[in-house]
Amino acid sequence: MRDLDYLNPNSTQTLREGVRELRAHEGATSDAAENVVPDLSDDIDMHDAIHVLFGCPTNLLGEIIAHVWTAFGTTVKMQDMHRVNMHDDHQQVLSKIGYGRLIKTWLSSLPRIIATLISAMAMKHRWPAEDYTFYLDQRLCDLRENFGIRLPELPLNDQASSGAALRTIQLRNP
Repeated sequence: MRDLDYLNPNSTQTLREGVRELRAHEGATSDAAENVVPDLSDDIDMHDAIHVLFGCPTNLLGEIIAHVWTAFGTTVKMQDMHRVNMHDDHQQVLSKIGYGRLIKTWLSSLPRIIATLISAMAMKHRWPAEDYTFYLDQRLCDLRENFGIRLPELPLNDQASSGAALRTIQLRNP
């Protein structure tokens, strides 16, 4: 498996380049808006930017860590996270993963989750994820420096996708 540059804490890619890399790795060549229910497309685009900025792959552990970063390292409101997480299509994705597997991964990942919480609390200020488009042409290393984002050194296992990415939520036929 090739290394993904956006996962490098010192990546000189722009946020836009990192999002392209993540999507190419996932097999998604375009914006989420073309592949998902319309009411989640902006959230998924923002979620991809969070994955990239905070150095999270899209395997199940990377998804969990991206949610921790979102809650504690960004300005995203909990009610907005809850709205996305409770969406019927997101719930279907979670049920495909399996709630037992999800809980087991959460529990086995506590050291990584704690390291992420510590890193999020040490940030200079939270990243305004809702305005992610403003940052698309800025280098990841500069954004990480400006916001005080320190990616924990603990590995995120392999970089493979588990299908946990929200982009698996498909547009329903009308």
